[in-house]
Amino acid sequence: MIELSGVDSVKSGQKIFQDFNWKINDGEHWVITGPNGCGKTSLLEVLSGHQTVQHGSVGYDFITGSTWDERFEQKRRLIQYIPAQAAHVLVPATGDLYYQQRYYSIGDEIHVTKVRDFLRGDLHHFQTKDLPATFNLEPLLDREIKWLSNGQLKKVLILQRLLHHLPKLLLLDYPFEGLDRDSRADLCEFIDFIAATYSIQIIIAGHGSELPRCMTHRLTMDSLQIKKAEVIGHEELEMRTQVVSQRSNGTQAADVVVDIRDLKIRYGNTVILENFNWTINRGDRWALTGSNGSGKTTVFSIIFADHPMAYSQEVYLFGKRRGTGESIWDIKKRINYLGPELISYLDTQTAASTAREYIRGRNDRDDARLEELTRFFVAGSFIDKPLRHLSSGQLQLTLLMSCFMDTKELLLLDEPFQFLSPEIRELVSDYLQGYVHKDITLVLITHYDQDLVRWTEKTMRV
Repeated sequence: MIELSGVDSVKSGQKIFQDFNWKINDGEHWVITGPNGCGKTSLLEVLSGHQTVQHGSVGYDFITGSTWDERFEQKRRLIQYIPAQAAHVLVPATGDLYYQQRYYSIGDEIHVTKVRDFLRGDLHHFQTKDLPATFNLEPLLDREIKWLSNGQLKKVLILQRLLHHLPKLLLLDYPFEGLDRDSRADLCEFIDFIAATYSIQIIIAGHGSELPRCMTHRLTMDSLQIKKAEVIGHEELEMRTQVVSQRSNGTQAADVVVDIRDLKIRYGNTVILENFNWTINRGDRWALTGSNGSGKTTVFSIIFADHPMAYSQEVYLFGKRRGTGESIWDIKKRINYLGPELISYLDTQTAASTAREYIRGRNDRDDARLEELTRFFVAGSFIDKPLRHLSSGQLQLTLLMSCFMDTKELLLLDEPFQFLSPEIRELVSDYLQGYVHKDITLVLITHYDQDLVRWTEKTMRV
């Protein structure tokens, strides 16, 4: 049993919870839902001990040490917390990280970190754990950490934490974000497996669109308080897959914005993409799909002038072949880009700025436009808060609003809906459909079939 009694908690000088009470019985597996900024992640941080409790108590019946040191060590071993933005911790900390860094890895580094290096002494545990076949890491062991996709990074991190020592309590913050459909199903299967086989209690923070079958209860949060606690009906745990067909709205303009011919991307002995061809015309609406690690974000890096291999490939952007005289900044000033790595590589100074300051700093100052977007996306509650105080969903929405400030010819959105509550997700979809000019070219990376039905006209799979 786990019980929070009269908990008061402060995070970065702000009061998060006041007189908060919640009881979790043995055998219960909970999903915590609610709008962005309601306190889902903060509640996991309190449960994990990552957030200090000023008043009240958090009790665990499996923590039995008689001294503070004994209880601390038991908590470290028996409670595992995997944050939403945890994947970037796998990238070696060199002190000068930047989000494009992995694209400049051409195989001549003196020190490279591979998956087997990161796992080190934990590898022998693979032979002692009867893990589902879909969570086999053997194909990834000799891949460099910084070449892995976001979904592959998440898989490595989850398994490393669990293989080191199996916990009593596993806390997962938005575990399904960034995973393709098959990987989401695999993770559900994996969570069900460890819950049943090793009696691990599971608590997931997210929006509950997909749930493992083991989940028994839902806690709905709002404004840092419990709005509802309920048992999950069995019918909610049935995963359904919808077959989606492409739709087209007729002909497109003849202007070619992107033309990629026979692209091949290779890192060492690993071929990421080969014989890849893609033509994007002005005003197109594309969805770029594919499994984790298939090369979707790499294609975006080619288009957005982040990948050095574009110079050796036949890649035409806005009618000019890369390497014929245009600078990276000539290209970037015509493209708005959002990607998950932008969150991971926020520096300390940037994280201290408010959402408003961040958006202004990345765009020409247009206060009227910013106020318009703030009203549309109902962002007034956090627009003047520091980025480091924002929830994952609020931070994601800040990045999206920054993209929407300026009208540029090409809009590249890599997983734009991750972390967003259903209500905010709907607003973003409405904006893309109703407010993005028909001549702006829009390309979206997604793992969700409903996005293809909602607004994209064409689908490219890698």
